Amino acid sequence: MEVLRRYRVEQVLYPALDYRSPIYDEWLSSIAESGVKRTIACTGQQIDMGDGIIMEVLSPPQNPAKNSESDLDNNSVVLQLRDGRVSFLLAADIMRDTEWELVRERADLAGTVLKVAHHGSDTSTTPEFLAVVNPRIAVISVGADNKFGLPSDEVISRLEQKLGAGNVYRTDKQGTIDFVTNGERLWVEAGK
Repeated sequence: MEVLRRYRVEQVLYPALDYRSPIYDEWLSSIAESGVKRTIACTGQQIDMGDGIIMEVLSPPQNPAKNSESDLDNNSVVLQLRDGRVSFLLAADIMRDTEWELVRERADLAGTVLKVAHHGSDTSTTPEFLAVVNPRIAVISVGADNKFGLPSDEVISRLEQKLGAGNVYRTDKQGTIDFVTNGERLWVEAGK
């Protein structure tokens, strides 16, 4: 809801889920009232963002995950954003079930930057998934002092061992983290 209030949103991309909650219902009403273009996300979609930037939907699949640890999380929208030689894997809230499915389906998961799934929960960012993505930088979007105790120490340790502590960014520690690229190089600004 905050994104809709703060920014001029022209299009939303979301999964087709049979889900109800007060905040989700409010979100659906807000986008319907505002006339924002709505697109149901499905594996294989590609969106040309202009200037050679391509966004590809890697998940959810045409037939959404069912009977998983959390169908809602495992059917969240996973995106690969590419600008030249720099890419971002935005892993949403997927859990190990969907990570494994993406690896098994041989999705192109390689990413310069990994937006860590599920706020750094130990339900995600498995060693196998991390090996396939092989990022240079990871960022965890998580609130400070959250009631879930995220990110998990196990995930932080795994990321730091693979990438080095200086290449793991956290919004709870560093605030806003900006990534800027020209398609060849990547700059990171943290702590705004």
